[in-house]
Amino acid sequence: MPNNKLDLNNISKTELHDLYEKVLEEKHKLELDRIIIDRQILKSKRRTIDVFGKMVDVKKAQKIIINQKKELEEKNIEINRQKNAVEKTFKKFRQRTIELFGKMIDLKKAYKIIQQQKDEIETQRKLLQETNLSKDKFFSILAHDLKNPIGGFLGLTEIMATKTNPLSPEKQQIFVESLHESSKHLYNLLENLLHWARSQTGSLQLNPQVVYLDYLLESAISQVAMNAQLKKITIRKQKGISVMVFADEDTMTTIHRNLLSNAIKFSNPESFIDISVSQNEKYATISIHDYGVGISQEDLGKLFRIDQTLNKLGTANETGTGLGLILCKEFIELNGGSIKAESLRGKETTFSITVPLFDKTKMPNNTK
Repeated sequence: MPNNKLDLNNISKTELHDLYEKVLEEKHKLELDRIIIDRQILKSKRRTIDVFGKMVDVKKAQKIIINQKKELEEKNIEINRQKNAVEKTFKKFRQRTIELFGKMIDLKKAYKIIQQQKDEIETQRKLLQETNLSKDKFFSILAHDLKNPIGGFLGLTEIMATKTNPLSPEKQQIFVESLHESSKHLYNLLENLLHWARSQTGSLQLNPQVVYLDYLLESAISQVAMNAQLKKITIRKQKGISVMVFADEDTMTTIHRNLLSNAIKFSNPESFIDISVSQNEKYATISIHDYGVGISQEDLGKLFRIDQTLNKLGTANETGTGLGLILCKEFIELNGGSIKAESLRGKETTFSITVPLFDKTKMPNNTK
């Protein structure tokens, strides 16, 4: 075992100084180590304090979290309760909305039905009004146009029946001509009345077919030729009319005859009536132009209307009720065409009708 004791008697001053220096150096190192240890202890204390503080914070945090979790659960319970209440309210609201929407739909349906019924009532009212006007027109025709020729018949036959002396050939001829004119007027009137009555009752049946327009015009001209000759009126028809139309022959002939009779009625004696025809891709237009008394703009608006009566005498005091023009409008529309009138008061009048052309690629063999 080594001997750590120093033999001070044998140590020199130099060695003692060196030893002292070493002791101081060791002391200094110990002091530094102490400082470092103190610092480490301080850091350790601080860390311990921090850890302990954090542990306290964690416990607090855990407690807070537990409390918050509890509060959250309570809030969730309350939210679920409110949610269930809202869902119940929403279901009731949705049910009421559906019921209300259903009522709105029912109201709309009811309104639509009421509106339809209202429209039907209005249509029926207008139809009833037109029917009453037609009835009034019918009675007016019966009272006026039928009465005059029949009254003429009675007057002439009464003279012939009560005349003691025989009539001269000249007077007989005059009487016969008057009777003929009255008969012809009466026949034409009755024919128009028959057509009109059939159109009003829906019993008029059209038979559209291919027919040459020139044939229809010639047929109508032949029926009014005598009336034109009595007033010395010349009917000038456009030459070379080779147009084929697709229409009902009987109603088209009635249209042309009425328009020509009307033109003769209001034409000046010894004048002309011009008939012309034009066409486009789909329609033919027939124009009947007279040089007579013309029609005022006010009266033009009354043409073709059952509720308006034009009691205008012809240039030879011919009478009429306008039924012929009303027939023309109804018949031409049934044939898929139209009618219009243009006039210069005191000079001339033109009635124009359109009628569908026939497609030649579909022409049958029985055309006229």
